Amino acid sequence: MTFSADFVKLRSLGLWSSLLVAASLALSGCIVVDEDGRDHHHDHDHDDDWDDGDDGDSTPPPPPTNDPMRVAIDTDALLSSAPGEGVGIFVEYAAGGTWTLWTTCDTNQSQVACSFDLYASVDTSSELFDIEGIDVEKTDATRLVDEGVAHFHAETGSDIDAMAFTTTEGAVVRLEAYLDGAQEPRYVYWFGDGILHEGAPTNPLDFEPTVP
Repeated sequence: MTFSADFVKLRSLGLWSSLLVAASLALSGCIVVDEDGRDHHHDHDHDDDWDDGDDGDSTPPPPPTNDPMRVAIDTDALLSSAPGEGVGIFVEYAAGGTWTLWTTCDTNQSQVACSFDLYASVDTSSELFDIEGIDVEKTDATRLVDEGVAHFHAETGSDIDAMAFTTTEGAVVRLEAYLDGAQEPRYVYWFGDGILHEGAPTNPLDFEPTVP
């Protein structure tokens, strides 16, 4: 069954004619301004129970800002959204251990691409493997940062970019999401407990499949 998420959000109420460069961000990118006019800066606390993704020759994900919540994700539920019409980070799980993360942007309105960095990880009792980019271009990248940690970098415009990977059946997957260098959980979409969820309550967020 496929569920539409065509009401995905624009990045701000105003027009994005240019990117605002934030030199102070640990990840280079632009300041994302919310409806209240404030930019997003966060302090970071470490979570020692999960891999930090540092393999010595790549940049690990910044440490999480708060304790991740665990949410249900409905097995075999698919999402749909028109590319270029809104910002979205979509999470899907298929029975047997296949996960898909895919992204859209508001480029048709903003004339600006979205720079996503998504980190997916499992705990030490599970495995993560078979990472694959789907509909990706030269500016996009998928890689295994460390054992149990996958990184997806996507420069998404009026298209859809995706990463698929496999885990141990029924494994809990932790997602940490960044847009233009800022933590942006409000753009995460998934279907869980029969409800289409718009925005994650924490970043990172733990997904537990309803059926392995």
